[in-house]
Amino acid sequence: MKFSSVYNVRSSEISPEYKLKEFYIGMYFQECFAEYMASKNLAAYDLAKSGATWLTTDVQIQYLNKMPFWREPVEMRVWVRDISAVRIYVDFEALHNSAAIAKGSSIHLVAEKSSHRPIKTADIGKISELPINAEPALPDSDFKKIEPFEGEAFTTSQVVRYDDLDFNMHLNNVKYVPRALESIPLEFRNSHSLKMYRIKFMRETFFNNTVSSEAFRHGNRIFHRLARVEDGAELCRMESLWE
Repeated sequence: MKFSSVYNVRSSEISPEYKLKEFYIGMYFQECFAEYMASKNLAAYDLAKSGATWLTTDVQIQYLNKMPFWREPVEMRVWVRDISAVRIYVDFEALHNSAAIAKGSSIHLVAEKSSHRPIKTADIGKISELPINAEPALPDSDFKKIEPFEGEAFTTSQVVRYDDLDFNMHLNNVKYVPRALESIPLEFRNSHSLKMYRIKFMRETFFNNTVSSEAFRHGNRIFHRLARVEDGAELCRMESLWE
C-alpha cells in the first residue's frame, strides 16, 4: 500500500553543515510520487497522450528530526490516502536509519493540458484503480486557506530561467518553496531550522517572468507570497514555522 524509493543526499543539496537542506525533502517527495505514478502507467508522459497533465495544488510538510549528511540515504514512502471527485490526496514519510525525519500531505489533480480544467478522477480508469491507504501522515492537516499576517517585511525577486521549468513549461512547483524562502534574511536562516511549511499553489508562471518573493516575519512564523511582477498575479501563498 506504500511505494518506496531511496535517494542519497547529493553535494548540491547540502547546507554549510553538510546536511540535506530541509526543502529538498519536498523535491524527493515529488520524485517518489512521480516514480509511483510511472509504475501505474500514470506518469506525465502517459497522461500527455490523452491531452492531460498532473497539477499540484497544496503541500504541507512537518520536519521531525535532523537532516542526514551528504551521501547518506533517505527512504521516501508515498501512498494515496483518498480520492475524491477531482482530487487525489497523497501522503508521504521520509526516513533515515529507519526513523522518520519528515512527514507530509498533498493534493494533486489531473487536468486538461491546454486549459488546466480539472478532469474527474472517475473518467481516468487507472486513477480509480489506485490502492488506498487511509493512514494520515499528518492527522491535523486540513489544507485550510492560508491567511496573511503582518510582521517584519522582506522582499526580493528573481527571473524565471529555462532550467527552472517543468514538463508543462511552467516554473516547477518544487522551485516555489526555495524562492519563497529566498527573501528571509541570511542571519535568520543560519540560526534557525525549518520545522513546518504549508503552501497553496495558485497560478503558473513562465520563462523570463520576474517573480517577487515577500516574507512577513512574526516571531518564528513567516507568511510568504510569490507574485508575478509583470501583472501582479499572486502565484502562491506559504506559511513556515522555524525554531
